[in-house]
Formats: sequence, structure tokens, C-alpha cells
Amino acid sequence: MMKDMIKLFKNRLVLAALSLLCLTTTTACSDDDDPATPAITIANPEMSFPKTGGTDILYIKSNVALGVTSDNESWCHVVPATSESATMYKFTVTVDPSTDTNERSTTLTVKAGDITETVRVKQSAMDGLIVEQKTFNDVSGEGANIQVKLTTNGQVTVTSNNNWITRVDTRAMQEQTLTFKVAANYGEARSGSISFTVGDLTETVTINQLALNLPNIGMDSDALTLAAKIYAGWNVGNTLEAMGGETGWGNPKVTEDYIKSIKALGFNAIRIPCAWDQYIEDAATYKVKASWLDRVNEVVGYCVANDMYAIVNIHWDGGWLEENCTPDKQVENNKKQAALWTQIAGRLNYYDEHLLFAGCNEPNVENAEQMAVLRTYEQTFIDAVRATGGNNAVRNLIVQGPSTDIEKTNNLFGTMPTDVVANRLMVEVHYYNPWTFCGMEQDETWGRMAYFWGDYKVDGSDRNATFGDEAEMKSLFTRMKTQFVDKGIPVILGEYGAITHHTGLGDLQEAHDKSRSHYDETVTREAKNHGLVPFYWETGRVINRNTGAIRDNYAIDGITKGARAGTYPF
Repeated sequence: MMKDMIKLFKNRLVLAALSLLCLTTTTACSDDDDPATPAITIANPEMSFPKTGGTDILYIKSNVALGVTSDNESWCHVVPATSESATMYKFTVTVDPSTDTNERSTTLTVKAGDITETVRVKQSAMDGLIVEQKTFNDVSGEGANIQVKLTTNGQVTVTSNNNWITRVDTRAMQEQTLTFKVAANYGEARSGSISFTVGDLTETVTINQLALNLPNIGMDSDALTLAAKIYAGWNVGNTLEAMGGETGWGNPKVTEDYIKSIKALGFNAIRIPCAWDQYIEDAATYKVKASWLDRVNEVVGYCVANDMYAIVNIHWDGGWLEENCTPDKQVENNKKQAALWTQIAGRLNYYDEHLLFAGCNEPNVENAEQMAVLRTYEQTFIDAVRATGGNNAVRNLIVQGPSTDIEKTNNLFGTMPTDVVANRLMVEVHYYNPWTFCGMEQDETWGRMAYFWGDYKVDGSDRNATFGDEAEMKSLFTRMKTQFVDKGIPVILGEYGAITHHTGLGDLQEAHDKSRSHYDETVTREAKNHGLVPFYWETGRVINRNTGAIRDNYAIDGITKGARAGTYPF
């Protein structure tokens, strides 16, 4: 009795389930599910597959035997699968990886007696990439914009194997025409390529560019030729780089009369340290105030109009770059570096070779990881300047060694950055050895101020310099000559000097002053003898910024003697 009741209960559950299924399907069922009336219900009448293909199960409920066939057996395959129910049929549907750049579909036909139903099978399109023109020959040496037309249904990754081919637009990748800028070529004929990648597909476009003769527009000196033209250089320090504005550190604004007074002393080159960050008026785009660009242009104009060479840089500038040669700041700083140099170079483009650009000042680098980041900053600087075209396409540019320290530069610098024009790069280092003599203003736990150096040391004095003598100086300069100058790369000695002047020394005052003069003479002479172009660091102590009058004859005498005695090895 109990078994019969359990059997009856199970039968009622089945009938209830079938009744519910009938109410929720599009194929009618008879009230009593009469086996004589064929009835089928397709659980998944639409099946979707990715471009990579795959397998899925088709479920069909039927009260009669049925079969399923594929209308396109070349890529969509159907085979019966084992089912645990006599009325629930299962079929394995397998779709091959797509070979079609458009979405494709086919139909599965289901036949049960006189009933025919269909199942739609859809598959996403395969990655597709068609490039209309794959080679651009005889591109003008002056540079040009080329347009690459492509058809694709995927996300395209674009890479160029040369930095002289750059993407111009930043439109969404579904755009069918992409524009690239080919920079001017003042070297030999060259070939580069652009790669377009979608998934596993890659198409390559080849750019063959002709060579262009150097323009005869006052830009014909390469780095060595131009370096040889600089007799002696001078820094207008603590002025245009001053935080708070040009007069923020106590110096007056630079005038043309002041520049003329420096020329009258025998200097024919001016280094103009510049701040830029405090003059940005749009933080999102790093747009610099036009008034500040105009002011820097004005000071450069004073120099060039008086037949003097000028170097414009991004100086300490609050340390945004100099103190952050680190991987975590690399992307952000490169974006800013590119934006600033695009504006600086664009505004000053019309000057001839008398103007040089220097990418930064004293980038704080202590190891190979930081040097790798600095190298990207310097490459960004070069690329940004070159991209502005005109005179900047061949302008001589200066990149800085790590911390502008000679020993670190010798150990860490490695290879030069890449440039699209040959022989137009210089390297910059600074020299204040020994600091205890050159710049120290009070005794510290790590060292004491030195008042005397070289031939003017005082017997028995505890204020004689104990390191950084002339022999060490020559040794360090020789490293730069071997590493760079002998390979055709001049070195800018962007800052140097015995810049601290101690007073109140009584009978020893003259020995101190002559020590400073001797130091300045020796550095200037040996720098030139080793191929380093000397730029003395001056902040208003040596020359009166208002009148141009000499305040420190010892410094001027030492520098000018050294400049006369030194001879470049090129």
C-alpha cells in the first residue's frame, strides 16, 4: 500500500512539472501529453559563441524521437550527447574559431516527426586588420604628415620603431584614418616602420624618407663646432629661476645693459637658469603664461642681439623633476616635460644656433634605476624640441649627467639618448670640488670650511683644502674627455667656481682671495683643455647687477686668465 502511494505521488509530481513546462514554452503540449501528437520544446533557441569558438549543450524536450543538423557543418558541428531522461534530448554543439572578420551565424534544424524547429547559432567576428597602403616611399626630408587608412573590428595597438615617426591625432581607435608626423631628416636617407596590432594580428607600414641638406639659416654648426665658438660662459643665477618671480631672491631684472657689461669682460655665452612651474596657468595642460614665455624670449634676445650664445633650461623649478627621477613619477613627469618643452621650444624657435636648450639642471640620481628614469626625461626633452620643427629640428641640445656629478656621470650615464639628427647633442656636468672650499659657508659635523687651495695654501693652517687638488681635477676632467669629447660629444661645464668669499681673515685675506682666483683660473683653463665648455656660476656677488661694475676682481681675473690659457682639443 505504501509503495503504491509513493508511486502515485511521484506520478503526480511529474505531471505537475510537465504542465508547468507546457505553460512556459512556445510549443503547445496536449493536456495528457499524448505520444501520438509530436511536441518539442527547445530550451535554448539562440546560442552565442565567442570568436575563439567553443562547445555548448543544446537541450530539447520531446515526446518523440528527433534529430538535429547544422546548416553549415564546415564550422558548426552537432552530435548527440548522453541524456539521463527519455524525453529530454541533449546535443553537443561545437563551433570552430572564427575565420570571418564579420559576425557569422548559421541555423540548426530540429526535426521531430512532422515538426521542424530552428536554433540560431551566432559567433563573434575574428580580429580583422586591413591596412590600405603598407609602404610610403620618398617621404620628403623636410618631414611630412602621412595618413594610414585601415579597417579593423578590434582595439588597435600602434607602435613605431623610431622616435622620428610620431602619432599626430589621439582619436578613438575605431577611426579609420590615423595620421603620423615624420620629422625632418638632416642625416642620411632612413627607413622606419609603424606596427598595428589587433589580438594576434599585426600589420606593418614602412616609411622610407629622403635626406635633407642642413639649412643655411644660421644653424649649420654641429655640437663640436659650436662648442669651439664659446670662449667663456657666465650664469645669470638666482634670477629667472627664482621662486616668487625674477626679483624674488634679491636680484634686479636682467637688462640688456647688464648683458653688454658681461660681454665687455670677455664672456660670449650666457646660461639662463629658468623656472617654469610657477608660471603654469592651466594645471591640466601645463600651459605656461604667455607673459613669462615673452620675458624669457626678451632676455634671450639681449644675448643673441649682442652676438652671444645663450642656454635656456628648466632649472630646479621646485624640484618636480629634479627630485623625482623615480619610477612612480616617470609617466606624470614625462607628460609635463613634453608639454613644457613644446611651449618653450615653440616660442623661441626663430633664434639661430646662438640659442641652445638644456633639458634640466641637476637631476638627483644615485643609482641605475633612477638613471633609467632620467634617460626617459632626457629623451622626452629631445623628442619634444625636435617635433616643433624649424630651427629646432637641428638645434644643439644639452642633456645632464646624473646629479651633474662627474663621477656619477662616468659610472651611470651609459649611452647617449637617441636623436633624429646626428652630432647635435652635448652633455652637462657641474664642478664644485672641493665643496669645503668652493661653497661651504659654515663648519659642519662632516667637514670644515677651507679658505686656502692650491699654490696659496698657508703652512700649518687647519683651513687648507685637504682634497680636490689640481691633480684630482685633471683626472676627473680626463674621464669626461674620454667618455664624451673623444667620441665627438662636447661637455658643458654648466656651473663651477669658488663661489663663497670669506672676509675678515686679517693678514690671511689675500691668501684666501688669491686661492679663489687661482682655483677659478685652473678650472677654466683645464676645462677648456679637456673639451669642457666653462660657465661660471654667478648670483650678483662678482658683478653689480644694477651697474655692471666689478665687485670681485679676483674672480674675474682668474676666469679670464684661464679662458685665455685654455685651448679646446677640437
